[in-house]
Amino acid sequence: MDTKSKNRHKLGIVLTIAAIIIPTLVILGNYKMIYDKAVNEAKKTYKTSLSDQNFLGSFLETSYILYNQEISEKTGEPKMSKEDLEEDAEVWMDDYEALYPYLDYRIEDASGKVIGRSTANAGKGLTDDKFENYAFGMAITYDERGKADVKIIKGDEKAAQSIALRALIDNWDDSMMDDTYGSVKTPKERTYIYGMTRKNIEQYLNQWYWYGDEAPNDAWYMMLISMAVVCVCAWIFVQIESLGIDKMKIFSQPVEIVLVIVDMMLVVMDNRLNWIVTRTKGLMQFYDILIWLCVFAITYWAAASIGQVFRMGLKRYVKERSLIVASWKYIKPALCYLKDKIGAGLRKIYHGLTNIDFTDKSSRAILRIVVINFIILAVTSLWVYGVMAMIVYSVILFFVLKKYFDDLKKKYNYLLQATNEFANGNLDVEIEENLGVFEPFKEEMAKIQKGFKKAVDEEVKSQHMKTELITNVSHDLKTPLTAIITYVNLLKIEKDPERQKEYIDVLDRKSLRLKALIEDLFEISKASSNTVTLNIADIDIVNLFKQVKLEMDEKIQEANLEFKMDIPEEKVIVALDGQKTYRIFENLIGNAAKYSMPHTRVYVRIAVEGDEAVVQMKNVSATELDFNPEEITERFVRGDLSRNTEGSGLGLAIVKSFTEIQKGKFWIETEADLFKAEIRWKIVDKKEDIA
Repeated sequence: MDTKSKNRHKLGIVLTIAAIIIPTLVILGNYKMIYDKAVNEAKKTYKTSLSDQNFLGSFLETSYILYNQEISEKTGEPKMSKEDLEEDAEVWMDDYEALYPYLDYRIEDASGKVIGRSTANAGKGLTDDKFENYAFGMAITYDERGKADVKIIKGDEKAAQSIALRALIDNWDDSMMDDTYGSVKTPKERTYIYGMTRKNIEQYLNQWYWYGDEAPNDAWYMMLISMAVVCVCAWIFVQIESLGIDKMKIFSQPVEIVLVIVDMMLVVMDNRLNWIVTRTKGLMQFYDILIWLCVFAITYWAAASIGQVFRMGLKRYVKERSLIVASWKYIKPALCYLKDKIGAGLRKIYHGLTNIDFTDKSSRAILRIVVINFIILAVTSLWVYGVMAMIVYSVILFFVLKKYFDDLKKKYNYLLQATNEFANGNLDVEIEENLGVFEPFKEEMAKIQKGFKKAVDEEVKSQHMKTELITNVSHDLKTPLTAIITYVNLLKIEKDPERQKEYIDVLDRKSLRLKALIEDLFEISKASSNTVTLNIADIDIVNLFKQVKLEMDEKIQEANLEFKMDIPEEKVIVALDGQKTYRIFENLIGNAAKYSMPHTRVYVRIAVEGDEAVVQMKNVSATELDFNPEEITERFVRGDLSRNTEGSGLGLAIVKSFTEIQKGKFWIETEADLFKAEIRWKIVDKKEDIA
């Protein structure tokens, strides 16, 4: 090492020593100030604590304890022992025992006769009522009903104490106390006179408060700021490589050791700082110099050690300065082994406990057997004739278990028989007998039976509908086709141009009718097979309904109908396929135009209810509504069963299919001749919610 490097290294050492000594001198130089502040805060606390309800309440509690420790001359009730009082009024007893060594008292009955004195401060005993030798004096008088009257006779905070005591007595609930503490009696016809010297007050309160022996917050702030300054200095110095501090072995210790030592130092300072800065009443001693030199030396050492992370990088620092990382190759296999063993054991216990169903009769029966067996084993193990008892018990247990399992087997066979009947197609088989532990299987069998019956009924209905569908399709396709064939034949032989034109018009209508029917069949087929492609966009259903109604206004006029619209002025935006929704509204309006009674009103309502868009249509039917509302939306089902109107029977089926593939709901209600159709769509923000 050259001379220049040596000089820089010496400079680093000097700076290190200075960073430790300077904050030490700062702390020591403020000892007097810290102590004076502690004393001033102690005086404030002493004054406040004298009128504290916790302090004054201890005297009320003491009255109860003293009363219950005497023998009542009137009732002859025995006094309560210390053990009884600790059991019934533990908190009061603790407060009494803490106050008693510092308290002088005198007890008088209703006539003024002294029936008890304190022995804690022998020779005093409150022989005078002027409290000349005391800093605090009070008297608590209880009448024949146990109502208390308190008087502060002497005290530095007499007025505040009187107010606090009055508030305390007003809130003192004797009935609650009796309920809480059972046999503890309320004092009656007694006067308790208490006195405490200033020295005894300070000693007593010093148990709960600090009086000049606890460092104020300034001491903590000064210590923490000084430690922070030392840390900053250490971090700066260790980054300057020329000072050579980073190469000193003392600053290259494992991070775990550093943290442990720092933690120990902080714990010691937290517990002993009060004693350190107040024990000498503001005077500095050699012992204090050593304490603070050690504190700041450890602080500097820890900060310099950890501060090297900024120079080395976190990854390298942890790798080179961590005991855990260095030992990880040994620790990891052990941890994995423990993890597997403990995990397997816990999982086994967990599964065992969670799989116990105490609502199950078998589980409850096993539990009863185990508990009874445990009790019998425990009893017989203590009995001289335990072996004979165990033999008798084992025989009885055998027959009990045999009877139980015979019954179990019988119920199992009954369940098996019912299952076979069910498998053979007998869906009406009923299991009336109570199957005990197999009762859940009985309930599940009933559910399966119900499901199969429903499936069979639906299959029969489906076959019936298929037959009806073929018949209706044949009829509806045959009608316009027959008309077309007939008029084509007439057209071939007709010579009159006017009649030919009339036939051509008929052919045009029937062709369009046939085309519309085929298109409806195609649409309903795609909807049934879920092959419909949706082009979802934000649609204003209010405007779309207005558009459809306007385009169908001619049909509405021909039907002599008046539409009454209850629609909002603002837009109702729903993510829908515009073409499919147009077809829904077209079919609803067309259905109303076909089947409504002429010269009546059709009521339309579009509204937003919660998060749903609602479309309602109501009209009066021209014919009697004698159909099932649930069946009217099936394919080729018409409201006019005579099939006199021009309709495919697919209109409402298309409405239902197109509504449902767009995540909506469609249903029909009837009341007398009133026909009501309602559609509900969720108002959604994203197209993906439907698509």
